[in-house]
Amino acid sequence: MTDKQGPRRLRRWLAAAWLAVLLAVAGHNGWLWLGGHVRLETDILAMLPQNRQDQAAQDATRQLADSAARRIVALVGAPDWADARRAGDAYAASIRASGKPLALRYQVDERQSNRWLDFYAAYRSQLLGDDARRQLQQAAPAALAEQAVAALFQPVGMPRLGRWQDDPLNLYGQWLGERAAQSRVRVRDDRLSLSDGNMQYALIMLEQQGPAFSVSAQQAMLPILQNAEAAARSAAPRAQVIQGGVPLFAAFAAGEAEREVHTIGIGSLLGILLLTVLAFSGIRPRILVTLSIVAGLGCAISLTSLLFGKLHLITLVFGASLIGVAENYGNNYYAYRLGKPAGERWAMLRGQQSTMWLAFATTAIGYALLALAPFPGLRQMAVFSVTGLFGAFVSVLCCLPFADRGDMPFNRFSRALGGWRLRWPRWGRNRFSLLLGLTMAAVLLAGFAALQTNDDIRALQNAPQSLLQDQRRIGELMEMAGPAQFYLVSGDSAEQVLQREEALKARLAPLIAAGKLKGVQAVSDWAPSQARQLADRRLLQRVVLQPGGVLEQASARLGQHAAAAPLSDFKPLTLEAWLAAPVSEPLRAQWLGRFGQGYASVVMLRGLAGPAMLPSLERQASPAAGVRFIDKAGEISGLMRHYRQLMSWVIAASYLLVLAMLWRRFGRRAWRALLPTLLASLLTVALLALLGQALQLFTILALLLILGMGVDYGVFLLADSDPRAFLSVTLAAAGTLLAFGLLALSSTPALTAFGLTMLLGIGLCWLLNPLFTQKT
Repeated sequence: MTDKQGPRRLRRWLAAAWLAVLLAVAGHNGWLWLGGHVRLETDILAMLPQNRQDQAAQDATRQLADSAARRIVALVGAPDWADARRAGDAYAASIRASGKPLALRYQVDERQSNRWLDFYAAYRSQLLGDDARRQLQQAAPAALAEQAVAALFQPVGMPRLGRWQDDPLNLYGQWLGERAAQSRVRVRDDRLSLSDGNMQYALIMLEQQGPAFSVSAQQAMLPILQNAEAAARSAAPRAQVIQGGVPLFAAFAAGEAEREVHTIGIGSLLGILLLTVLAFSGIRPRILVTLSIVAGLGCAISLTSLLFGKLHLITLVFGASLIGVAENYGNNYYAYRLGKPAGERWAMLRGQQSTMWLAFATTAIGYALLALAPFPGLRQMAVFSVTGLFGAFVSVLCCLPFADRGDMPFNRFSRALGGWRLRWPRWGRNRFSLLLGLTMAAVLLAGFAALQTNDDIRALQNAPQSLLQDQRRIGELMEMAGPAQFYLVSGDSAEQVLQREEALKARLAPLIAAGKLKGVQAVSDWAPSQARQLADRRLLQRVVLQPGGVLEQASARLGQHAAAAPLSDFKPLTLEAWLAAPVSEPLRAQWLGRFGQGYASVVMLRGLAGPAMLPSLERQASPAAGVRFIDKAGEISGLMRHYRQLMSWVIAASYLLVLAMLWRRFGRRAWRALLPTLLASLLTVALLALLGQALQLFTILALLLILGMGVDYGVFLLADSDPRAFLSVTLAAAGTLLAFGLLALSSTPALTAFGLTMLLGIGLCWLLNPLFTQKT
C-alpha cells in the first residue's frame, strides 16, 4: 500500500504493542474487580494533606481516628426507664440475631464492675482526687475529724468501699466519684444508661469488625441498624433512637460516591452518544471512541492501584468526568474524517498528529499539576487522570484507524455545527468588541470586588443534616471529648509524660471552674504518675493515719479507739499494668506510647465553650515543657489556605509554560490561543463571586484544568480554519460540559465547587476562543 493510503510498518508494530498492553490491562482489571482484590477508600481524611512538620501530631490524630473508625453509638430513649430498657433490649437482641460481625457492648454484670473496682482497690492508699488533696493540704486535722464523724450520721452520702477506720474521710470513694463525674454514663439494672431531663436512655455501643472502611461491610451494616431501630420502636412505641459514629458517615459517603459514579458516567455517555450519532450519522464511531475511553480508564485504574495500593471513591467519581475529556481525541479524528474517503485516513491522521500531541500535552499539564497539591487523594487523581488521558489518546492514534471503515459524508447537523464558525464575530476594532470588552470589564470589577475566600475544612462535609444532628446530640448527651482539638504531651519517659499531663490539668483548672470548659480526659486521671502517687500516699499518712491525725481525733469523738490497717510497702500503679487491664479500654487510644526518642500521650477536651476559647487553650500549652495544643481542623484549614495561594502561583507559572510551548508552534500568534482561556478563567472567578461562591482550593484546581482544556480549543482553531476544527472543538466542549455539569450536582461540596467552576470556565472558553482565532 502507498504511504498515502496505508499505515507504515512502524505504526503496525506500535499498534500491536499497544494492543498487548491493553490485553494485560484488561487482565489486571479483571483480577482486581472480579477477583475482589480492589481496595476502595471512602474516608475523606485520606484526601487531606499530611502534617509537614510534626509526625507526632499526625500519629496522634490517626490513632484517635482509628479508635473511633469502627464504633457506633446508639441511644434508645423514652420518658420512662422501663420503656427505654425494653426498647434497648429489643435493639440489642435484633443486633445479636443478625449474625453480622458487630461486637455489642450494652449490659454490664456485677462481676465486671467488681473486677474494675478490685483493680484500683489495691492502690487506694495512693489515689487522691483534686478536691481531697486540697482538703488535706489546707484544712486542720480537727476540722477534718469533725467532717469524718458527721459523714457517719448522714442518711445519704458518697458510697463507701471498705472499713471506716481504713478511710474515715472516704477519700477512695471521692476519687472514684470524680472519675465517674467525667462521664454521664451509669450502670442501671446491669445496663449502660444515662439521663437527660425527662428522658432516660439505654446506651448501646457497637464495634464494626474487619476493615473499618470496607464498602461491603458498610452497605451490609445499614439494614441491620434499621431493623434494630424498628425493633426498638416496636417494643416501645414512644422510644426515640439516636445513632452516630464514623461508620455511618463512611457508609453514607460510599453510597453517595457509588450513585454519583453511575450518574456522572452514564449521564456523560448518554449525552455524548447522542451528539456523536447526530454528528457522524452512525453508532460505529461512538462505539470505537467509547472503546478508546474504556482503554484509558482501564490503564488509569491499573496504574493507580499499583502505585497507591487502593482507589479512593472520589477518584473514581472524578475519573468518571474523564469521559468528557478523553473523547476529545476520538471526536477530533472523526471530525476530520468527515467528507474524506477511508483510504485517506492515514494521511489525515499524520497531518493532525502534531496538533493532537500539542493539545494532549497542554491538557496533561493541567491534570499533572494536581500532583503538586499535598492531598494524597489529589495526587491519586493526577495519576489517574494523566494515565487515563494518555491511554485514550494512544488508543486513538494506534488503533482507531485500523478499525475505521467506509466513507463518512457530512450530514446536515455536522455541516451546520462546523459552519457556525463563519458566523462568529471577530475580535478587533468594531462595536461588538468594544461592547464585549466593557461588559467583561464590568463583570470582572464587580466580581473581584465581591470575591471572598473560604478554606474551612468543614466545607468538605457532605453528610445529611439528620446524621449530623444525631452525632451532635450524642456528643452533647454523653459529653464526649472531640478529636478536633487536643493537647499533645511528650516526654523522655512515660513518667515524665504523666507528670506533664498533671501540670497541664492544673493550668486548665481555672477554665473548668469558670465554665469555659467542661473538663479534660487524660491517661493520668486513671493512672497517676508515680511521683503523684507517692506524694498522695505520704500526705494521707501524715494527715489521716499518723498519731494525732484525723483517724485518732475522729475515734476520740466517737468515744472509741480505732486503728487503721498498717500501710503495706509502696507499690505504684504502673502505666504498663493499667494498659494491660480492661479498665484502660476507653482511654487506651490516648496513650501513643514510644515515639522517636521518647513517649507521648493525648489530653482531650470535653465541652469546649466555642471557637473563641481556642486562643486561651493554646496559651496553656508550653512547648518547652513538652505540651502543645493541636487544633487539627484549624491546622488543615490553614494548610488549605497555604496551598490555595501556592497553587495560584502555579497557575501563573503554568500559563507562562504553556505560552512557551505555543510560541514554538505559532510564534507571535501564540497569544491568540491562550488569551481566551485566561479571560474565561478570570470571568469564571468573577461570576462565582457574584453567585456567592467563595474561592477555595478546589476552585483553583479546576482553573488548572480549564487552562489545559481551554488551550486545546485555541490550538485546534488557530492551527486550522477548516469547519471540521470548530466541529471537533464544539463536540469536545459539549462532552466536557456534560461531564462536569453533572459533577457540579455532586453532594460532595468540593466536587460541586470543582464542577461548577469547570462548567462556567469551559463554556466561556468555547465562546471566546473563536473570537480571537478567526482569520482577519
